[in-house]
Amino acid sequence: MGDQEKQKIEIMMKDYEILKTYSTSTSPGIRYNLISIALATIGIVISGTMIAVANGKLSDLVVKIISMLWVAFVPAFCITILYVWLGEEQRIMRIGEYCKELEEKINKEFREEILNWETFKRKKSIQYPEKLIIALFLGLSLGSSLAGLYLIKVNFIMALIIDLIVHIVIAWGTYIFVKRKIIAIEELK
Repeated sequence: MGDQEKQKIEIMMKDYEILKTYSTSTSPGIRYNLISIALATIGIVISGTMIAVANGKLSDLVVKIISMLWVAFVPAFCITILYVWLGEEQRIMRIGEYCKELEEKINKEFREEILNWETFKRKKSIQYPEKLIIALFLGLSLGSSLAGLYLIKVNFIMALIIDLIVHIVIAWGTYIFVKRKIIAIEELK
């Protein structure tokens, strides 16, 4: 093997090492920090609501503010965090596909299976945490908007129907996004 081939392999190995480190240590931290921040923020809204309700009689202004937090802020926040989380998931899938290609190139150069992390990992793929996170944030969004609508004391049945339709559309859009952008990459195994 000549010096030029050795340099190419060194460069590929460095690239592989950086991406593998990012995908196994940095990215999971980012994703779980997103979830932690989201749940902490929602916890603050719940706590604030409970404190306001426990203090007794609420003015109309306070009820409107709390209702808007539940109807608009929490659902928008949940959907935003969900899509940021899904974007990070998509990034990891792309990195995994690229690392798999690097493994194949390096293994081909050495004519033996030296690198096999991505191939091994794909055989042991787990998908239930991803489904759980999607369900968690869609459920929090729907539940909080329904709680806010209840506080506003509007025609609850009509508001429930509209809210369910909106969340079904969001869930369907999320399903299509996941199917096209994430699972399509996963199926390239």
